[in-house]
Amino acid sequence: MPDFFVVGHPKSGTTALYEMLKAHPQIYMCPEKEPWFFASELRFRPPPRKPVGIPHTLEEYLSLFKDSTAGQRLGEASTPYLWSHSAAAAIAELQPTAKIVAVLREPVSFLRSLHLQFLEAYIETETDLGRALALEQDRREGRQIPRDTYWPQMLLYSEHVRYVDQLCRYRAVFAPEQ
Repeated sequence: MPDFFVVGHPKSGTTALYEMLKAHPQIYMCPEKEPWFFASELRFRPPPRKPVGIPHTLEEYLSLFKDSTAGQRLGEASTPYLWSHSAAAAIAELQPTAKIVAVLREPVSFLRSLHLQFLEAYIETETDLGRALALEQDRREGRQIPRDTYWPQMLLYSEHVRYVDQLCRYRAVFAPEQ
């Protein structure tokens, strides 16, 4: 089971951190960045994946760490874990001593970058970020959703920058007495 989890947002340096940690000989990072295992509510319609796919059982998940060696710290990085409402509790249940590394980015530049990624990935069709943000209420009500988007809830941009709420989910299960 991993000793630590990188749970930061996409477009915030998580891949760079993952690659740096992966290069350290005393750390074994899950070879599949973003296995998403602990974000169960987001697996109902995940984005197109690399050939490995999302592990669905604990046995499949743990097999991702089979090549680690004795004495190495095990780590995993999945950006959806910060956004997920279930990941913090699921991680704490299986690994109550886990360390959590949350990578955040200044909200305006983060949303600008995320919006561009969503345009590239065909989640978003509105090319103007301001107009995309203005569509949020309609999208909450199931309107103005791009026809071919595979993940409409991701278009609720304000949900991505609720940093305090997201971090409190981890604090509630890893440091409840504080």
